Amino acid sequence: MAETVPQSEPISDDQVENNAGGFVFKVDDWTLLRRFLILGSDANNYYVSRQSVDLASAQCVVRLLAAGQGEAVVKEVVDISREGRAPKQATGIVVLAMCARLGDPATSRAALLAVPAVCRTASTLFEWVQRCKELGAAAGIAKTESGALDPAAFAAWLAAASSDESAAAAAAAEGDRGGRGGGRGGRGGRGAGKDAGGGHALGGLGNRTGKLSWGRAMRRTVARWYLAKTPAAVAFQATKYSQRNGWSHADLLRLAHPDPEQHAAKRQKLAEGSVVAVEAAPAATAPVAAEAAGNADPDSEWVVVGAGDNGEGSELGALAAAMAAAAPAAAAGDDAAAAARAQWVADMKAVFTFLTHGTVPGQAQPPKRKQVAAAAEEAGVEPAAEAPLAEAPAAAAPPAPVELSPVMQYLVDAHRLRKEIRAPPPLKSAAGREEKGGKKKGKRGRRAAESDEEEKAPEPELDPEVVAQHEAATAAAVESALTLIRRHRFGHEHVGDTVLLRNPAVWGAFLENGMPLTAMIRNLGRMSELGLLAQPNYQQRVTDRLRDAKALAAARVHPMTLLDAMCTYRNGAGARGKARWEAVPAISSALEDAFYLAFKNVVPTGKRYLLGLDVSGSMGCYNCSGMTSVTACQAAAAVLMSLVRTEPWVKTMAFSHELVEFSVRESDRLEEVVERAESIPMGGTDCALPMIYATEKKLPVDVFVVLTDNETWFGDVHPTEALKRYRAAMNQPDAKLVVLAFSVNDFSIADPKDPGMLDVAGMDSAVPRVVADFVRGGGM
Repeated sequence: MAETVPQSEPISDDQVENNAGGFVFKVDDWTLLRRFLILGSDANNYYVSRQSVDLASAQCVVRLLAAGQGEAVVKEVVDISREGRAPKQATGIVVLAMCARLGDPATSRAALLAVPAVCRTASTLFEWVQRCKELGAAAGIAKTESGALDPAAFAAWLAAASSDESAAAAAAAEGDRGGRGGGRGGRGGRGAGKDAGGGHALGGLGNRTGKLSWGRAMRRTVARWYLAKTPAAVAFQATKYSQRNGWSHADLLRLAHPDPEQHAAKRQKLAEGSVVAVEAAPAATAPVAAEAAGNADPDSEWVVVGAGDNGEGSELGALAAAMAAAAPAAAAGDDAAAAARAQWVADMKAVFTFLTHGTVPGQAQPPKRKQVAAAAEEAGVEPAAEAPLAEAPAAAAPPAPVELSPVMQYLVDAHRLRKEIRAPPPLKSAAGREEKGGKKKGKRGRRAAESDEEEKAPEPELDPEVVAQHEAATAAAVESALTLIRRHRFGHEHVGDTVLLRNPAVWGAFLENGMPLTAMIRNLGRMSELGLLAQPNYQQRVTDRLRDAKALAAARVHPMTLLDAMCTYRNGAGARGKARWEAVPAISSALEDAFYLAFKNVVPTGKRYLLGLDVSGSMGCYNCSGMTSVTACQAAAAVLMSLVRTEPWVKTMAFSHELVEFSVRESDRLEEVVERAESIPMGGTDCALPMIYATEKKLPVDVFVVLTDNETWFGDVHPTEALKRYRAAMNQPDAKLVVLAFSVNDFSIADPKDPGMLDVAGMDSAVPRVVADFVRGGGM
């Protein structure tokens, strides 16, 4: 028998020491890239910090760019984003920004063309622009005079930036002072806002970030994002995502200068064949460019309502239908096309003017700052202090003769709902403020005073007339809000009054309109707190939507998003905030069903599986990236359940320093499986135990699946050696090992030289399909 080598010692020269002290194999840069894109990194690892993970992941991307693989990296980002395989978009946006700022000309061009395909909403576009700004300093340092990328220079810059904790703290403090996000952040990046510089992959770069160069390529990319959409789609994005990361639509429009008239003229020439191509893309990036050009409006994927995900039931569909109905009738042929182009240009110009100046057609634009200053100087008076820009430009009422188009009426009504319609505060709070008066107190002082007052004196009786007036004012505000919500199918992001957002009737209207699926999942706790989901009709609406496989696929809802929502909802409270609710069993059950539906469909292989779940200490101490209620162990248990429901012959075990029985049946509820996994005593990690067990028991197994973070170190036999011994003992040379990784590190127990071993990111929504393809011999 071959000599036994413990996991604390290497068995070959190509093994490296992991963070726990064991020896494993180092994954290649492509595997690490996929882990980074799918698993993310906004949470610490048991052994290493988030900053260390970011450093390793960023350097992996830079190595691929320096090796001339930039266009393939862009394609990988687009594929994972388009297929909805990652729970969060943040890391994909960071990698796309790195390709745009640090890549060679071909890579940069491919990344810019891919922006509409990855940044499908305005919030992700704002995030991408901010990440490009943050990488400005790296672009100047890491690139040589010839334009080549120097990985060593980038690593030195990133290490210095990440270790500068004082700069990160200063950036966070500056962000807190940024108030509503720094509406003027667009001009050279001033007022980076609350979200800038942190809370994302490669965050915390502080004042080491550089300027965002608004060259022609950058302006063209942002302008194309707007001009590839319909006026209705731009209006929808502008009202739903007014600003993020210190950027607003006004900032981007002022910097990009999109010209609807010029764009329409170019498209007409292209259609007529007079111009072959204005911005021809290389053949390798043509599919990405075609996708990015907006052949299918991506907004419909995020506004899923009713039976038709892309139909008139959505807010965007309703607005588009209203615009079509209001369009003047035109003759067939060229006249109709010319009329449609003219209407598109007029609507786009009106939308852009409203977003940048806050005016509607027929209304004079406000004077510019220079004009105001010149007039004040001529009059010999001091110019008025500059008023801070609001989240959205205020729109005065248009002159009476002007009839607004449907898209402009939509924007004006959205502004009214966000800024003007207000319900009075609760009477109890108002009375309390009137009685207290005087000097302001801090939070602790107010709470102590309120507690003392409650103990000393009973609640004062309110004047019936005051109560009646309050109820009438509240009813009027709610009715005004409901009218606009039902007319335009507005969502909760459009409502600016927190009092209205605590009204059950308002949330009932959101559900009746067909709330976007992702928004509905995020707000299940709030609707339960308001008692809305206890009502049978609304409860039925929600459960039907959650069990709609087509709607889940169209909205790209990731299984781990649903798992996190299910765990949070069943807890009856969020990780942050004061909201508390009583979970409705029917909603919890529907969330679990949605979890399984969100995995990509796969045909069972009919092979014999042994699933080994790592329940060691390193798997249960930290939440998964981007999740508030799910640890790596819980996520692994959930993925294990998805495999149990996919394959007919599966045996499940759990291990840490020892192997324990962990029987899971297809009929088991996910909540029970997760709780049982958590209750198993933790210990060291020995990933070889499933193979050793099968060898000792002479158990016929075709596929071993180990769900782990690859921090194995405890055992006397390496996992790869245990698999080789099993193959020899059972005369099964084709026995395979699949490693599902739940941590972003560059380690794996799978030997990359063995074609019978595969390493996959464990939170990939395509896990069942990828495993099945590998087992059948199709590979990745």
